[in-house]
Amino acid sequence: MQYLIYTGIGFLLIVVQVLVSRFLSIAGVSPDFLLIFLVWLTIREGQFAGLIGGFVLGVLLDILSSGILGAHALSLTVACFLCGFFYNAERVEQNMRNWPFLLLTLLGAVVNNALYYFLMTRGSEISFTEFAFRYGAVGALYTVFIAIFPLLYWSRKRTY
Repeated sequence: MQYLIYTGIGFLLIVVQVLVSRFLSIAGVSPDFLLIFLVWLTIREGQFAGLIGGFVLGVLLDILSSGILGAHALSLTVACFLCGFFYNAERVEQNMRNWPFLLLTLLGAVVNNALYYFLMTRGSEISFTEFAFRYGAVGALYTVFIAIFPLLYWSRKRTY
């Protein structure tokens, strides 16, 4: 049942990513809400759940955003794979409520953006370094900045 809830949240975030994120973009750079959710899912449920979620939601994002089919799926799956190495069942709540969540979001965003923009710049006239710095590094920092808000929300919730 909870995986259906995760799927619904992921689909809702895909719609937000496709439709709303352009209104939050600054100089053409927008935050990656889906990546924040997938890092959270990977920290909470483990590496395998993150891999499956990254691939399925990445394919849906590719279909709805009319990009290169499989680019988001590959980059999100690799980002979740790397973040999944830091999964610890005994420290799930602590990792979600503190700085490890932000560091894993930064790791996931850097890997996701680097791989995605590597695939996107093939055959274009813009250089990879310019494209990766403008959209990759700045986009990763913007995503981590947005990830502060869910972190503040989760850190305020009580655990009994």
